[in-house]
Amino acid sequence: MAHDARPRMAILDRNSHVREFLCREFEGHGFAPTALRDAAELAASLDSALPPEVVVLDPEAFGLTGDLAGDLAGDLTGRLGGQLALRLAGLAARVPLVLHVFPEAGIPAGGFGATGALVVEKQADTRELNHAVWAALAAWGARSADRKGEGA
Repeated sequence: MAHDARPRMAILDRNSHVREFLCREFEGHGFAPTALRDAAELAASLDSALPPEVVVLDPEAFGLTGDLAGDLAGDLTGRLGGQLALRLAGLAARVPLVLHVFPEAGIPAGGFGATGALVVEKQADTRELNHAVWAALAAWGARSADRKGEGA
């Protein structure tokens, strides 16, 4: 059987309807998406034999909700803000990362300093998210090529 050349994608969102919607949308855009419920499922996916090649993540899936998200946007020195920043930075170092957020969440561009992470606001039209995912993959490929060139 032929190898599936579609990029593997993990979609992590607290809302099951959003997860399933995004899976359908990205399947139509040539991806092989997998819906994940929480950070534990994401960790298992990343450690699997076929890890995702890109991750679309709603930071609320890590437990940020309501006023706490707004507080963290203004003050990243808090313990929870620092933990989120470290988790996102660690994730962005392993795989291209697109943060899919509500505008009121107050997530800054760059995703709390997660180098390479792109931030896209949630909306009914997925075109901007699709463009961001492809851009994240392209940037990751360029970074990988640069790393290989440095070692030569």
